[in-house]
Amino acid sequence: MTFDRRTFLRAALLGGGAALLAPRALRRARAAEGGCRFLFVVEGNGYEPVTVLSSEARRALDGGALDGGAVGSDRWWHRRYRHDAPLDVPTADLGTARSLAALADQGLVDQATVLLGLSSQIIGGGHSGQHGVLSSTRTIGGRPAGQTIDALLAALPQVRGESPFDAVRVGVGGRPLDFGTCAYQRGRAAPMILDPVAAYEFVYGAFGGPEARAAFEARDRMLRFAAEDASAARDALTLGPAEGDKVASYQEAIGALIETQDRLLAMDVDAPPPPEAGLESIAWFGAQLDLAASALMDGLTNVAVVGSGSGGDFSLTYRSVSDIDRHNMQHQSGASGEMLEAVHDVTAALAGQIARVVRRLADAPDPAGGSMLDRTVVVWIGDNGEQHHSTASDFPVLLLGGSGLGLRPGGRTVIYPGLGSGGHRQVSNLWNTLGHLAGLELDDFGAEDGDLRRAFGPLPELLT
Repeated sequence: MTFDRRTFLRAALLGGGAALLAPRALRRARAAEGGCRFLFVVEGNGYEPVTVLSSEARRALDGGALDGGAVGSDRWWHRRYRHDAPLDVPTADLGTARSLAALADQGLVDQATVLLGLSSQIIGGGHSGQHGVLSSTRTIGGRPAGQTIDALLAALPQVRGESPFDAVRVGVGGRPLDFGTCAYQRGRAAPMILDPVAAYEFVYGAFGGPEARAAFEARDRMLRFAAEDASAARDALTLGPAEGDKVASYQEAIGALIETQDRLLAMDVDAPPPPEAGLESIAWFGAQLDLAASALMDGLTNVAVVGSGSGGDFSLTYRSVSDIDRHNMQHQSGASGEMLEAVHDVTAALAGQIARVVRRLADAPDPAGGSMLDRTVVVWIGDNGEQHHSTASDFPVLLLGGSGLGLRPGGRTVIYPGLGSGGHRQVSNLWNTLGHLAGLELDDFGAEDGDLRRAFGPLPELLT
């Protein structure tokens, strides 16, 4: 895929200006010596709680945590929670969950924690919360209402370090770019590159073969031409204060992109093989995960986001599972056991790709000691909540890694109380927790307030 100039500049100006647009007052961490990394995996239209429920976690729920008795055949149960304090259940059997067998196959159970019961009603639910799940705000008319957690973390000096990219955002979907998942700030979306070949060229073009290198050099020429063009326009035109500020911001953003290019050129990196074109959706997802993991391992970024049909693109077809698109699979799953199995098979296939790539991080040595996974937090979350037409009342989450940053070891499931309890917690509390892992006392992330705000600060159950 080749970007034309307009498409390229639209994406590039949003991407390279992140460090300029994000808050400048974020203080340096007290606890991030040796670096820290974050990988967010966002599943479009979510995944169901039952798919990550192990046998031990089911027994804990069946033992009195739910109104009406056992989980039974329920796929979600957010209206039935009756406990008032988090249930911290040792679940060394996470591989028994409907879609998590790959964790056991890859030897990652002790690195994994499942969270159940977190809500994010501020985002509205439905088919997709778009930017909302990562920002704990509500997207209206496609415009983000706040900064997403990936952008906040990527702007922290102790997270960004000397990496060329503030963040790498890639995914799977029906468009060349997705502007519906991430945001640098209110009203300013962050682009996610969906074409795996274009994403590879963007991240590894400086180090790849002749074709990738040519794309990198073409991008470099575009940027330098744009910088000269903006400078000439500013010199030639009589601009008022508002117009002058806009052009200055434009110049700063282009300058940040050129700085990224120069940082890349100063590095010596062995590029991974480029992805194939025309991949089926699950293989496509795996290729984008591999790209994100490679970028983290090679020091090209310390924050990555991988979306799968996120940002409202919830009708993907996973042909290795079914010829029925995901949207229709979900609608038919209530009456069709075959379609229900297909929906859960998709979740299992995506979890398998995540486990495979996380194994790569676990096997790679970290320059600070231990493995790359020790100082990398991987978060898998849906973009809408517990079901296809979600109420945003229960967001299953899978956490992996992060022990070197202060994340408690895995092999457990933490089940938070439901919405009616004073012990209930929200996805925003999870994002606050990641801020604390990065050394930032982040206690009030997102826009939930009044009755929606259940508690401030991080989730102590997740911290050592």
